[in-house]
Amino acid sequence: MDFRKPPLLDSLTPFSRILFSLLLVIACFAITFFAGLLLAGPLFGISMKEIMETLSDVENPQTIHVLKYFQVIQSFGLFIFPAMLAGYFFERSSARYLALSKPSGWLIYLATLVLMFACLPLINWMVTVNESMKLPGFLSGMEEWMKTTEEQAAKLTDTFLIMPSVGVLIFNLVMIALLPAIGEEFLFRGLLQRLVKEWLGNIHVAIFIAAFLFSALHMQFYGFLPRMMLGVMFGYLFYWSGSLWVPIWGHFINNGSAVIFAYLGQHGFLSGNYEDFGATENVFYIILSGLAVTALLLFVFRKRSAEQPG
Repeated sequence: MDFRKPPLLDSLTPFSRILFSLLLVIACFAITFFAGLLLAGPLFGISMKEIMETLSDVENPQTIHVLKYFQVIQSFGLFIFPAMLAGYFFERSSARYLALSKPSGWLIYLATLVLMFACLPLINWMVTVNESMKLPGFLSGMEEWMKTTEEQAAKLTDTFLIMPSVGVLIFNLVMIALLPAIGEEFLFRGLLQRLVKEWLGNIHVAIFIAAFLFSALHMQFYGFLPRMMLGVMFGYLFYWSGSLWVPIWGHFINNGSAVIFAYLGQHGFLSGNYEDFGATENVFYIILSGLAVTALLLFVFRKRSAEQPG
């Protein structure tokens, strides 16, 4: 006989769970942000007013430290805490609910590693297509705002990626690669994709909706398409493997490789622009890489897919 207590919110419908999860995200982010704001003063030795006034000055080294601090706070408050709390409320176990207690075999992780690099030409081609996007004339104001937002985000990213030492490299791997890989996969694949699937009853629609929201939340419009396609790929990696650790690993490779290539380029170990790694104008190679990626996915993950419910 199973004497375990039922989940606290076991009676909620799937749509009600989505609304509750949204409230959790808002509440957790607000609480962690204000707690982080209160702690930032003593940590950095400046007043709260000075923090708010200098956040836009990315030329100031202290501002960069503060922004990195809030980036870490955001990973926990916006992604990790809400997903873990939702897992507890819905199943009394975050690990079970988020499929963290189902590690996959080494072959799955090796295939995911190969996959992330094999798809680079296809992803970079999507970046080129996305960047060539033009809005109608009557939306010129919106297009200008999108370009300005994109330039500001790119400038901040470039500043974050300045790594004069191994210590900064390790910190960036945690801040830019590890925490976002864990947090964003917790929220978008582990929680949201599951809830949308339960609500609509179609895993493929759930994967694309979660990927769309995953890309939209980044507010980087000229990278929307490739980021959404990465989200779709992470969604299928989760669905086919049954373990959230697999898309977390793929997400970490995607973000972490950019950090490592940037570091190697800055210290003379790589020539050229690290952002162009894997880029090509050869459409045949792009199509070939896409087919190779698809074949690899089908070969390694399809058998596991048959074992997954729904």
